Amino acid sequence: MKKKEEARWQKVLMVTLMFVLGISSVGAAAYLYGKSFRDIFMLLLIVAACLGAVVFSMVQSSVFGTLHYDNGGHYARFVFFFLASTVVACLLPTLETEGWAVPSLALALALFSNTVTGILAYAVLLGICVYLASADILVFLLYFFMGMIFAVLFEKLDEDYKTGGPMFTAMLLYAVGMAAKLVFESRGVVLEDKLAIAVINVFITFIIMLAVLKFYCAAVIDREKGKYLMINDQEYKMLAKYKEADRQLYYNAIHTAYFAEKTARLLHMDVDVAKNGGYYHRIIVSECKAQGKSLEEICKENKFPPKAVQLLQEYNYKSQPMKMRETVAVYIADCVVSAIMYLIGKDKAKEDGKEDEKAQTDYAKVALGVVRRKINSGILNSSDISLSDLGGLEKIYTGEKLYYDFLRRE
Repeated sequence: MKKKEEARWQKVLMVTLMFVLGISSVGAAAYLYGKSFRDIFMLLLIVAACLGAVVFSMVQSSVFGTLHYDNGGHYARFVFFFLASTVVACLLPTLETEGWAVPSLALALALFSNTVTGILAYAVLLGICVYLASADILVFLLYFFMGMIFAVLFEKLDEDYKTGGPMFTAMLLYAVGMAAKLVFESRGVVLEDKLAIAVINVFITFIIMLAVLKFYCAAVIDREKGKYLMINDQEYKMLAKYKEADRQLYYNAIHTAYFAEKTARLLHMDVDVAKNGGYYHRIIVSECKAQGKSLEEICKENKFPPKAVQLLQEYNYKSQPMKMRETVAVYIADCVVSAIMYLIGKDKAKEDGKEDEKAQTDYAKVALGVVRRKINSGILNSSDISLSDLGGLEKIYTGEKLYYDFLRRE
């Protein structure tokens, strides 16, 4: 069974738990490490302010839809990793600084929120750890920058979940950083015990990173792909019923999805989102009219992922400008398909004696003309589409002559 998004009261509860348990853990740790009551009081004030900044960043990112994947509907994952990381930060001062396997914490916090929120939360926890251990500021800088590198390298995971390159880069830089720390602190003479601790640190960091990525893949990416796999199936109930109810609308969806998917694949967009938009950009409107419900209600009933909902909103709400590149891909695909299907319909309505005239129609030129008109109209000016993407769009639609022939014979 798929996990439902959290209600508002559940999110408030998660945030409250993060505050109460986080501050309590830090206060207890500071007391056990022998800090004075004055220092503990100041520490807790600072930690409370920093946690407030983390929560603000999380909520603001949720409101503006900038959290990774569906993190806006699942605060519990972030809160769990934050509290677990808080416990780690309170325990690590008992070890040598060479043994602090903390950069993977930055990765986990960033993946289950977004990069800015994750790095902010990581900085708070690392600062607590450094303070409790009375460590040098250079230790903080080393682990902070390493954690930031981990978070940034895995900021965008592609549809094939390729992590080899980022993982190799992250571990190489981390190993170099730890080696530099050892050489600098030992003034060129590296002690065997410190070297062993550093090697174990790198190994444990690698294991934790693998565990975090595996959990993230299972809890987030595969879950999202499972949703798209269901609703992007041509036999899915909301799409399949139009095969009989409205064949013109159905075939517009099929052909638009084909072009949107190809555009997304070639221009490195989110293929699942673009394909979904191609299928439902018009069908969702028909469903809203038939059921008397809003677009959001229909999407929620059919478990559409957040980015799919955002695309349909951008496409259908004229007051909301197109921003996503995938929305542009669907919009151009729909315009081209609609124009070509209209011309094909006119050609088929002509008398048999005019077959030569029908054969002279160059649908590739028609498609190119449609693409250029839409680009020049300025309707895409507010979107995130780039100039190179626009050039790629023209190449895609001028190279589809075989598919246009297929449409004509359909």
